[in-house]
Amino acid sequence: MFNIDGIIRKREPVTLGSAGFAAVKQLYSKEIIETTTVEKITYLSDGLNINGYIARPKEKGVYPVLIWNRGGCEEKGALDDLRAYLILASTASWGYVVLATQYRGNMGSEGVEDWGGDDLNDALNMIEAAENLPECDTGRIAVEGASRGGMTTYRALLRYDQFKCAIVHAGITDVPALIKARPGFERFISDRYSHLSEEQKAAELKAISAVHFADRLPKNIPILIMHGTDDTVVPVEQSEALAVELRRHNLPHRLILLEGGTHVAFKDGTYREIDRHRRAWLGQYLI
Repeated sequence: MFNIDGIIRKREPVTLGSAGFAAVKQLYSKEIIETTTVEKITYLSDGLNINGYIARPKEKGVYPVLIWNRGGCEEKGALDDLRAYLILASTASWGYVVLATQYRGNMGSEGVEDWGGDDLNDALNMIEAAENLPECDTGRIAVEGASRGGMTTYRALLRYDQFKCAIVHAGITDVPALIKARPGFERFISDRYSHLSEEQKAAELKAISAVHFADRLPKNIPILIMHGTDDTVVPVEQSEALAVELRRHNLPHRLILLEGGTHVAFKDGTYREIDRHRRAWLGQYLI
């Protein structure tokens, strides 16, 4: 059967209003808007129309690719036009094409939200989408994610070993441990996996938790891990526990703890430090 994954069905330029322009100018600079292009896209993943964004330099050329995986669930944590400029275009201005999915069932995408499941296909099919974009050099591709998107990123490394590097900020690495740390999260997980027995649920949660599959991660993909020490949504212990496993299995990585950092870098101001490390990591490996 003909592979339809990654076929781009629609591209729509994004233009920020005055309030959005002011926010980008305050947090970054007006050059972000002047030197990059942001578009909403719809692409196919498992035959579903999935919405997302692409950000790229305005100057014509062929650029390395970054697949960026958002956090949250459903509309919480979803990208909007402003976030697309703040997160994706700010990175595109360094000389990259950045693609991000909203995942199935979210923000007008077809299908049903599948946190920790086939949402991974929606992220990986962004690689296929990049193959259909002449401005993308998919021989130079990296993957990045935050929070739930960090979990997606670690899972992506199991399925695709051609990434040049990976970056994770405040990523979920141990779902069972996160349930113990956040009782409210247990309710979400119980609802999400209500169709499974307790034994099946326990196996599934381990299967999506990087601390339990670190030994199977590719040995050729360096991972930059960043985490705020004051994160109460995804505690810093999540990243510290994974770093222990990565060291145990001699996997290339760097763990950076952001003193006083919370879960939302734009609110606590750590995004500048995060960007400094991100830019250096991409510059080192995505060449």
